[in-house]
Amino acid sequence: MILPVRQYYTLYIIYVAVMLAIPVTFLSSCSGSRAGEPVEIRRLDLALRADIMPEDPAMQSAAATLFSLSGYGQLTDSAIHVYNRNPAIRLHDRAMDSVWHDMQPLENSLGRMRFSFEKLFPGNRFPSVIAIVSPFNQSVFTVDSLLYLGLNHYLGSDYPPYAYFPDYIRASKTPERLLPDIAEAIVRGNYPYRPSAEYPTALSRMLYEGAVTEAVMQICGLSEQQALGYDTEAMKWADSNEHRVWQTMAEQKMIFSTDPQLAAMLVSPAPFTSAINPRSPGAIGRFIGHRIISATLDRHAIALPDLLSPAFYDSETTLSQSGYK
Repeated sequence: MILPVRQYYTLYIIYVAVMLAIPVTFLSSCSGSRAGEPVEIRRLDLALRADIMPEDPAMQSAAATLFSLSGYGQLTDSAIHVYNRNPAIRLHDRAMDSVWHDMQPLENSLGRMRFSFEKLFPGNRFPSVIAIVSPFNQSVFTVDSLLYLGLNHYLGSDYPPYAYFPDYIRASKTPERLLPDIAEAIVRGNYPYRPSAEYPTALSRMLYEGAVTEAVMQICGLSEQQALGYDTEAMKWADSNEHRVWQTMAEQKMIFSTDPQLAAMLVSPAPFTSAINPRSPGAIGRFIGHRIISATLDRHAIALPDLLSPAFYDSETTLSQSGYK
């Protein structure tokens, strides 16, 4: 029996979910998995806490890059001493030791993620993972072949030092968000948004964001809701109002607008998408972008690297060929 294209993708996502064996917390261990060896997480945060220069040359190099990016200058003993005296760096020590005392479940899950990523993106290598106290708002970021993982950003939505963040930001600061955030950072690092048009449309950006969402779903074996980071209420609103949102975008000529601020407003995290409806979830344009991607995959077998290419998300025929209405 020949299955429709989208059913092949659905079966593959189910397969990946089984291989990853990630429950609600996304972090449970699955020893002896055929999906590959665990990914070692190098604890640069602990190495720097010792207040001396790391002995391992690889850790020295990772620390030097971090110091250069975060404004601490050249990596020296005195710079490390200054770094360790920063209250913002030491603030999270106790909570990080409590939440992240055992990295093995996460390392096992990353091993299975690496297996899936390298199958879906042939020729791309999974980065080395370096745990840090991130001095940036960005919790996960890549630099060359390294992925920096700010464990201080995943200590729970009720963690007291997060109290000054708005609710929609606090909701993302949980251990459950760590794996999809890692997958997204790796995808964006390998396939950044680089439109071929001088003035790309909002639709182009929405399609790219939808392709990133699909990639996270397939790499991690997650649902659309989990990949988008929506809670049950937000997902219910998006599902119920999908065609109304699309109609609003079309009637108000948002889809083909070349205003970069509008595009960013439609796809960026926010308490709601102000250009659409004060009851809408944030980044509703990313949701619509993924629904167009989903419609496309129902009709055509397209590999993830191709979905993340300007030849796809900048094409004038992508929308019509998707059959999305």
